Amino acid sequence: MEQQEQVVFDRIAYVYNLKPAIARDIWPGFDESKYDVPLIYYTDTSSFIANPTERFLKSYHPKLVSQNSNIRIYKTSERFDSTPFHMATGFSTGDSTAYDNYAPFMHCSGFEETRKVIQDVSSTEEWVTMVVHEYFHGFQYRHRNYFQSMSNNLSSVPQDSLRNIYLNNPWFKEKVDKENKLLLLALDSESRTEVDSLTTAFSKLREQRRKETKRRLGFDIENYEKIYETMEGTARYVEQKLYEKFSDKVPDKRLTSSDTSYHSYGYFKNYKIDKDEWLYLTTKSGAYFYATGFNMARLLDKLNIEYKARLFREENLSLEDVLKAS
Repeated sequence: MEQQEQVVFDRIAYVYNLKPAIARDIWPGFDESKYDVPLIYYTDTSSFIANPTERFLKSYHPKLVSQNSNIRIYKTSERFDSTPFHMATGFSTGDSTAYDNYAPFMHCSGFEETRKVIQDVSSTEEWVTMVVHEYFHGFQYRHRNYFQSMSNNLSSVPQDSLRNIYLNNPWFKEKVDKENKLLLLALDSESRTEVDSLTTAFSKLREQRRKETKRRLGFDIENYEKIYETMEGTARYVEQKLYEKFSDKVPDKRLTSSDTSYHSYGYFKNYKIDKDEWLYLTTKSGAYFYATGFNMARLLDKLNIEYKARLFREENLSLEDVLKAS
């Protein structure tokens, strides 16, 4: 049991220890303490909580089982809930008694539980990229104005609403796929003039689709699409950038000795994005706005346009807004 718990402690430390490197190489500010989010880690029988809030401690009275200079890990007397799989950052609103009332908590199943659901995940370092994706949502939500705007706008329009429109309306899907193709062509172009022409065409086609959506479905989709593209596209961006960094990263000594599921970044050696079509193709993505948002973030990088210091700080600013103004 002690050895199993040590693996949990080492994996949680692995997540937290990645934050400075992500802040340095991928997204500035990610490691600032004001953006920290408690993490609940689930095994098949137990729940561990890293850096919980005072409200959580008073509500559940967990036992402190490990600590160092920046991480305090507690364990609840019973598994926190019976949900078999967790990989999300959540919060509640309007209920003053809830431990996560207006306070985001990252919930993640451990590698073993994750692999039962997502069998393609074959190592701890692959698992941690999924955790970081969700942890980045916590970073987003810790920006007060963004959190308030997001919770006000999206409470009645979940992601599945947009996903279902894409899946059930061939005319909508065809236009979204064309928009994404324009973004990919812009990413491949070496001509700034051509890139500008492609992004202009992207904006015009998008405006036409949104007008048609409003006419056919009676739904003004613009605001929701911008929010979800920015939220999910940037989280996917951070996740994918880790793949690139892992291709030449020095193995973690502690995990090498304690975690048999840690494979020293072998999966990421000689990494090429081309093989992961689900990242950038709307036809392969879990939801189209993940891919379009991801591609817009990459295009802004290509154009050397600063956006990371503005997103989530400037209320209602989206990736699309920044790209249009470029």
